[in-house]
Formats: sequence, structure tokens, C-alpha cells
Amino acid sequence: MIIKKILNNNVVISENEQLEEIVVMGKGLAFQQKIGDELEAERIDKIFVSSSPTDVREIEKLMMTVDPAVIDVAKEIILYAEKTTNQEYSDEAYLTLTDHLNYAVERGRKGIFIPNPLLFEIKKFFPEEYSVATKGIEAINKKLHTDFPVDEAGFIALHLANSRKNASELPVTMESTEMVRDILNIISRYFGIMFDESSLSYNRMVTHIQYFVKRILEKEMLEETDEFLYALVQSKYPEAFNCSQRIKDYLLKVKHIKIQEPEMIYLVIHINRVVEDAKKA
Repeated sequence: MIIKKILNNNVVISENEQLEEIVVMGKGLAFQQKIGDELEAERIDKIFVSSSPTDVREIEKLMMTVDPAVIDVAKEIILYAEKTTNQEYSDEAYLTLTDHLNYAVERGRKGIFIPNPLLFEIKKFFPEEYSVATKGIEAINKKLHTDFPVDEAGFIALHLANSRKNASELPVTMESTEMVRDILNIISRYFGIMFDESSLSYNRMVTHIQYFVKRILEKEMLEETDEFLYALVQSKYPEAFNCSQRIKDYLLKVKHIKIQEPEMIYLVIHINRVVEDAKKA
């Protein structure tokens, strides 16, 4: 494989034998290398084969904007997970975990740490992933000079559990599909933005809303309230908060479902992220 483009010391663009554009990762893969050089096979950790040039551009954008240290630690977590759990993880796991960690580090450096109300359940149902995630948090705190609590390990464990190649997909029903569609429409209309449906932030928000709706329909909504965090997101992200109130009103008036504060906190954070990304595009 020949280097077509260097994204950073650890990530390059190349082509496979089928002439498909691929993203190749490996520690020091591009160090002292240039375009046209042959890749050293023993340095390759992971190859992403995308179904379209758009996917490659999205990966390229992520790899060029995220701190290489974040990319490296996300890769280490996935490789360690595959080694210790005997599970295979999807290609998207590398990308979504990198994106999640990048945003989490940004939040952490601003002093915003999100409590994980599902931590007990995550430890119980995904013990292998949680064990990997706690090791990951240790590496993150050491390499990126952060101070994440175990709550963040719970979020990483969920990323891993949901990224198993043999993981069952979310159950899809007509009602849940309709609710997800309506919520996305409310967000789009409120901000007057057409979202990039190929972006990672949009897909992450959609996934969150799918789980949000699933919990609503199965009556498993979060109940433990963090009044300080609720007030913090309200003051820090006022537009996203106001938009979330419209979603809350829609669910109450149309679906006769009352949403509590803990659910609103996560909704506000995801709305703000995807809107900020859309404004930058």
C-alpha cells in the first residue's frame, strides 16, 4: 500500500487492491514518511474501508481536527478491548469513540463532568467492557492530563457494548420511528438548520434520541436529578435548552409523556453539539 495523504504521524490515506480509498492507522506509521512511500505492514493497527468517498472525507476531517493523543488512546482502548474480551468491534467503534473522547476532553477541561445514572447497571450487565473502560480512563487521565471520574468509564463501556459486531440492533417500531423523526424535525426547525446527516455528531445525536425514545416507550426513564448540572446546561446552552423544552412540550401534548430533568440534561448537550458543528460547516 502506498501513502496517498498523511493526516498525522499515525493516520494516512491509501488504497487497497480493489482501488478503494482506505484510512490506515498505526503508531508512527507516517513518521519520516512522504506521499508515495510504501506503508510498513508491521506498523499497521487498523484499516478502515469506507463504502463511499463521503465516508472517507468524514473520517479524514475527524482525524485532522482531533488531537492525535485522543485518536491514539481511543485506538488503544479498542485494541485492548478486542484482546481481553475476545470480541470484534465495528470500524465505526474507533470513530465514534474518538469523537466521544474528543468532546469529553473538551468538556472536562471546562469543568463539565456528566454523572452517569446508569453506572450500576453498566457494571452489572457489561462487566468486561467496564473493566476495559476503567483502564481506558486511567490512560486518558495520564496522557491527556484530565481528571475523569468513573462515570466516564460507564459511557465508554456503553460505546464498546454497542459497537460489538454481533450486537443486536435497537428494536425499531412505527411509534419509535415517528417520535425520533418528530424530535429531529423540532430541532431542525427551531434552529433553521439542515443538518449534515453524514456527520458523526448528527449520527451520535440520532443514536442518543433513539435510546431516549426507547427508554420512554419502555418506561425506563432516568430519575436521579442533578440540580446543579441541570442549572449549568440551562445557563451554558440556553438555545439548546429552549429547544429541548419544545421537545418536552411535544411529548407531553402529543404523546402524553412527561419528561424529567435528568433526561433533559443529556438531550440539551447533544442538541448543542450537533448545532455547533452545523454552524461551523
